[in-house]
Amino acid sequence: MTDNKVYKPPFLVFTGQKINAIYSDPEVSKYRGNPLIEALPKILTKLEAAKGLAKFPHYSEDMRNQPAHLRLHHIQDTLEFFTPLGIHIDLEQRISRIIRLGYQARNPILPEFWQNTKRSLDLIDPNGFVPRSPRSTAKSMTIIGLSGIGKSTGVEEILLLYPQIINHSCYLNKNLNLRQIVWLKLDCPHDGSIKGLCINFFQAVDDLLGTQYYTRYTKGRQTVDDMIPNMARVASIQSLGMLVIDEIQNLSLAKSGGCQKMLNFFVQLINTIGLPVILVGTYKAWSVLSSEFRQIRRGTGQGDFVWDTMKEDETWQTFVKSLWRYQYVQIASPLTPELSHTLYYECQGITDFAAKIYMLAQVRAVSSGKERITASIIKSVAKDCLRTATKVLNALKEKDTDKKLRLLMDCEDVKPIDLEPFIEEGIERLANEDSSSVIGEDQSDSESSPSEEIKQTEHSQELSELANSKILKEKEISSTSVPIKVTQKSRTSNKQTDSKHTLPEIVAKKASTGVSCYEALKEAGYIKSVSEYQL
Repeated sequence: MTDNKVYKPPFLVFTGQKINAIYSDPEVSKYRGNPLIEALPKILTKLEAAKGLAKFPHYSEDMRNQPAHLRLHHIQDTLEFFTPLGIHIDLEQRISRIIRLGYQARNPILPEFWQNTKRSLDLIDPNGFVPRSPRSTAKSMTIIGLSGIGKSTGVEEILLLYPQIINHSCYLNKNLNLRQIVWLKLDCPHDGSIKGLCINFFQAVDDLLGTQYYTRYTKGRQTVDDMIPNMARVASIQSLGMLVIDEIQNLSLAKSGGCQKMLNFFVQLINTIGLPVILVGTYKAWSVLSSEFRQIRRGTGQGDFVWDTMKEDETWQTFVKSLWRYQYVQIASPLTPELSHTLYYECQGITDFAAKIYMLAQVRAVSSGKERITASIIKSVAKDCLRTATKVLNALKEKDTDKKLRLLMDCEDVKPIDLEPFIEEGIERLANEDSSSVIGEDQSDSESSPSEEIKQTEHSQELSELANSKILKEKEISSTSVPIKVTQKSRTSNKQTDSKHTLPEIVAKKASTGVSCYEALKEAGYIKSVSEYQL
């Protein structure tokens, strides 16, 4: 930035659809007569939300008969599918309520609307004082979960059910010149600074609307105290419906007092101008949010959202069944309990890991000439591609809830899996016509029958069943993951082996080989899994 010209750096922001307003009955009496709400899409049922969120890439059995070098390209479509689970439907319904409740007290056709807006903006205090406006109907929510669990993807897919920009021109035969921003999703700056967030906000709005807020509110010697009220002013003028701040764990890196000041600012946006705020972050943000965000937590009617890993239950089976349809190997492998459990154990219910391990298992199966998905291939690619996530996965396998949470808070965020080396490895092996076996491959696997062709009607039937199942009727918030199930046969065998040893002797014996106390007792058959107690 120079004294004569304000340089506006490029800024990438998650964007959605832009439409002209079409008004319809919101079906809820308290929402009627408000153009900001009547221009929104209809309130969705669970089944409608599931169909809207579902993404099933094109697939046919013919793809499995194509040459290997072409199938390696098709295999990557595995990462494009999205099957809605109960947690996504629950979150969609909460966001649906949050947006509409936030607009309820912000009706631009009411004579006193702009006067009240100005009065509310005057209450914004850059120093952190948080007034409470009786007019505000806005709610908030925090979403906390492991990196890679699907928080950002889930939120973004739900946001895309709504247009991002709605252009209003006439409502009830009266002129209404307004550009409504339904939602805006930003990442918290890496340094956790309010100034950085304000700058990103102005850049994002400019990119969406073609305005000049960045130039107007960042030129000269604008301070944070100047930017905070101006950010709130822009949010009011453009009728921003909801502000989503992702990567909120970056607040933990802020300088002393910085996180408290930013969180207080979010509280002011909610309480004064009625702007709902949703914060999304990893477990690293837990301590900051739990101590500083109490005022928002008290005011929310939607509850907080702890997005934990999937349990190895009906939810997991729904997910892995949808994932398993996308097979590009020549010998189709039906989804067996062994394959389902192996994939779950290696990814610990983290959807991002599950999809990538499944994809890379197919890459290795094709490039090695095995042309089938087996448990040993899944284990081998997991061992190769999840090296940076070992600490996190070990923490997830911890049964004690409090200890697991402490371990996860201490873990660095999971680094993204770099898929290119594994795909390049597959291409190179094909080029060299290397069909050597994968280390540890089980040669005794029986031949599998070809799978049936995927049809859209099958997906529709599954979505219908999903919407009516208990998965959508129960919250998907959990605090423990299901450990490996030990069969009765293995427990009996282990007990016979170690029956002559006391518990301390068993632990001491295994400790000498680097096995933990928990694992030693589990191998000896003294610890049962949660699923066994539920049978």
